[in-house]
This record gives sequence, C-alpha cells and structure tokens, in this order.
Amino acid sequence: MIRHYKILLLSPLFYYTRTESGVASTSPFIGDIALTYATNFALGWNKRITYQPKLEPDYNEIKELGFLWTVGRPIKIKRTQIYSRYTSPISDGMVRKDLIELMGKSLFKNYFHVQGIEAGSVFQASLIGNLNIPHQFTLRIGNGKECLILLEKLDKPDKDIWVNYYTIKKIFNKDLKFKEGLTIERILAQYIIVKGLNEKDLEKIFNSTI
Repeated sequence: MIRHYKILLLSPLFYYTRTESGVASTSPFIGDIALTYATNFALGWNKRITYQPKLEPDYNEIKELGFLWTVGRPIKIKRTQIYSRYTSPISDGMVRKDLIELMGKSLFKNYFHVQGIEAGSVFQASLIGNLNIPHQFTLRIGNGKECLILLEKLDKPDKDIWVNYYTIKKIFNKDLKFKEGLTIERILAQYIIVKGLNEKDLEKIFNSTI
C-alpha cells in the first residue's frame, strides 16, 4: 500500500547537512530514515529500536518495522534567518573563573552560525506499507526532535516523488532502474536522493512487502 502526505512545518527545522559561507545550513528535504524513526517513536511500534542506546546507527533495523517513508521533497520552503549558537561552557550556568580563563586560551571560537527551514514550509512524502495511521497526525523531527510537523493525507502527489538510493539499495536490497528524467543528488553518505519518480515507479521498486 502506498499513501501520499503533505508535510507542514509547525516550527523551524534544523539538522545541519552542509556549510555555506561559514554557516551550518539545513538542506531542503526531510530524510526518509528520519521520518521512519519518528513514526516508530510516535506509535511505540518497536520499543527496542526506539529506546536501545547505540554508539553508532544501525539502519538495517528499520527493516523490522514493516513500513518506510520516501524522502520529504520540498513543495514550498523558506529559510530561517542566520542564528549564532553559543557553545561556551558557562552560557547556561553560573560564571566560573577557571572556565573563563580556559576560554581565553582557546584557539577556536565558542559560537557558530546556523540556518534552518522556516515554519510554514511545505513538503511531500509517500508512505509504503500497511500501517494503520490517521489521515492527519503530527510527528517530531530534527535535532533533538525540536521540530513539530503536521502530516495530511493527499489523494495523489502534487509533484514528483523523491527516494533515497541508500535506503533502497543498501538497507532493503531493492533494485531501482534508472530511466530518462531521473536526477541524483548526493547529500550525505546515507542520503543519496533520486528525483523524478512517480507512484508506478514506487510500486515497481517495492513489488513485495517491505
């Protein structure tokens, strides 16, 4: 089963993927892996995956869930202003003389600039699998799950579908046949985005249960 959803950001989204002119910025997409983990967390579907502490991610575990999101592709987005994040060890507590002296000897700045995606921005993603969820619901994503998103079911996608080649090939070992009109953008090692697909393409990739 494949269902399509509009995603509305109810608060700004931050999850830094690149550096532009000294600013850690958020690429205009929502990761399929992030949406899948967030859905599992909200439903309490597999508590072992949700609460198991890890030294490094093990994305193969999402095969146990029985569902998967596509990449949240942007429909209408606006970037936030550029913020300065302060990383001083005394920024959230009392002033300590020893820490101030150590900071004065540091070779590095104790702040950095960040930019995210503004609230009100709209994305689109598709859900694959027989998961019983309502037509409208919310999830939390982003760094520390600080961004609240509203998902609303669509009758059909507004634009082309984006998928993550890493997820399809590396995690699920599915084949994706490239055709004319598809484009690829490598964001991170675990996010290699393929653009230009439609619902029939998804059905061919996931022709059996995930």
